Amino acid sequence: MPPADLREEVAAALEDLCAPGAPLHVDAGGATWRLHAVSGTNPYTARYLPSRLRVHQALVEEFLGSHTGIAIDGLAAVVTAGPPAGGKSTRLGELGYGAGWRRIDSDVFKLMLIEHDLHRGNLALPADVADLALPDRGVVMPLEVSGLYHYESTVLADKALEICMAARENVIVEGTLSWHGLVPQLVGDLVTHGYESLDVVLVEVPLVTALERALLRWWSERQEGGLGGRFTPAATIRGLYRTDTVTASAANAQDLVEKARAANLDVRLTS
Repeated sequence: MPPADLREEVAAALEDLCAPGAPLHVDAGGATWRLHAVSGTNPYTARYLPSRLRVHQALVEEFLGSHTGIAIDGLAAVVTAGPPAGGKSTRLGELGYGAGWRRIDSDVFKLMLIEHDLHRGNLALPADVADLALPDRGVVMPLEVSGLYHYESTVLADKALEICMAARENVIVEGTLSWHGLVPQLVGDLVTHGYESLDVVLVEVPLVTALERALLRWWSERQEGGLGGRFTPAATIRGLYRTDTVTASAANAQDLVEKARAANLDVRLTS
């Protein structure tokens, strides 16, 4: 089978596993926000077991200790918006956002949680998936179950952001800004902690480009072995788009700019 066809076959198999009702869907019974919860049916309000809360604390502390030289009292923040694999990290580099900035990305915490669970032999990998052979004769790899860690990773990212903003660090909040509810939350946090400036970095690419880039990134990492590549279902990416070229992130980015300006922050929208 030609490599391109094989990639599509493996991707299709993972799409099926990540679909609603399937074992790797973000709301599946094996999702970590369910596995490690004391109670709750809402992933955003679920209460975690004390043992898992200790894991959260340790991983957040590890993350905070892994970066030094973060600027303090600059009272500046950056928020990214746009589809996965759209080039947001590259754009941040082009804009000079590097050393001195604390970058908060839930995908980083997905990786940390997966590595933690993998090393302790309790990776969230359903039994009916663990030995499943995919079309390339390989198995589902650790980062390909990252959807099961989606909601839990946002809990850790929120904890880290809260600590960093309370410490008045210059922060970069990396993400798609696809959820409109995040806008008032971010503005409220910026005001509460006395931040003065905000740069909203919007990076959009056509839907077909985002889909292809996401596949390329995942497939190359899968072929390298190790933990594999983080798989983003095509349905997740398509769900961000209002047209073939415009995402919901754009509207949310504009709303964030307007609400931040109304709160008397010095704001700019960069694309």
